[in-house]
Amino acid sequence: MTYTFRAGPDRTIEGDLQPPVAQLLVQLFGEMIELLGPDEPPAAPTSTDPLAVELGLDDLGVEQPGAEIPADPALARLFPNAYPEDEQASAEFRRYTEGDLRTAKRDRVRSALETLGTGQGGKFELTEQQALCWLGALNDLRLVLGARFGLSDDGQEPGSDLPPEDPMQILVPAYYYLGYLQESLLEALPR
Repeated sequence: MTYTFRAGPDRTIEGDLQPPVAQLLVQLFGEMIELLGPDEPPAAPTSTDPLAVELGLDDLGVEQPGAEIPADPALARLFPNAYPEDEQASAEFRRYTEGDLRTAKRDRVRSALETLGTGQGGKFELTEQQALCWLGALNDLRLVLGARFGLSDDGQEPGSDLPPEDPMQILVPAYYYLGYLQESLLEALPR
């Protein structure tokens, strides 16, 4: 019997991916890491007050450039505008959260990549934590593809606005398959 994900012993999840699927995921996860950008070392504290540094307020009172909404629609979808009606509050929120969000997304993708290995496919086992990383990584991949397709609401069909010769058309089945993988993994999670 074939499966993609199923509940395993001791609250684990068993995965079984065909080589082409594993190779596609390795490629897409790799592109996601590139999209998210390199790991950035934490900025040096600008304050000598240890309490301010500990609370993350070391730059309080220091003029900081506002964090801009990403120009890339896929990144804008991954890091949406928290306060669309208040540009200053949105920039402040982004400045304090986007770095950690990028790191968390990168870590989830890396966790999924580690379990895939070189993309040869086959059977593998996930812990609950790894499965949650997979879910987040798959969700982010679908958000990126959706943004690339120009999807803005639930009623749109991915690729429907693209001409048949557009290279993005090849990713329409991948978009749907990522949804299937998410569903399969959700059903396999221990309850």
